[in-house]
Amino acid sequence: MNLRIEKITIYGFKEDAEFVQKTLLQSLPMELFKENESIARLKIQSLIDEFNFKAAITWNGNTVWSKKKILKDLKRIMHKGMNALTDHLYAFFHLCCGSIAHYNKQGWICEYPDLEALRNFFYKNEYGHGVLEWQPWWATDRIEIIKEVYKMFGLKETP
Repeated sequence: MNLRIEKITIYGFKEDAEFVQKTLLQSLPMELFKENESIARLKIQSLIDEFNFKAAITWNGNTVWSKKKILKDLKRIMHKGMNALTDHLYAFFHLCCGSIAHYNKQGWICEYPDLEALRNFFYKNEYGHGVLEWQPWWATDRIEIIKEVYKMFGLKETP
């Protein structure tokens, strides 16, 4: 089921999508849905993490990512190795961090087989940029996640 609120689309099972819609409408002022995307994305991300939404949320077709889920998945591969890479984290890496899909998740793991390779990827992605610097200005949800990833890998943010 798809539900829309201004520039936001909610994807998921009917009950999940309706819960997200109700929570967004109760928690956020209507003006927010017409507001600057970079501000709204952080507020929506906060609600995703607080309520553990099961439905996906996009703003103008671009996913708003859960900081809590991405960091949890990253900690999992830091403890168990790259074979513990979840589909969700794989999607984040190839959709948001400057990487091609490498055919599938296994292909991505072959390209980045260990934490050192992953750290180097965040330092310099497949387009020759740091993953943080590669982000568009409006992707504030992703920027917040990537700042935490940089801390986890001991990378410095550049101005």
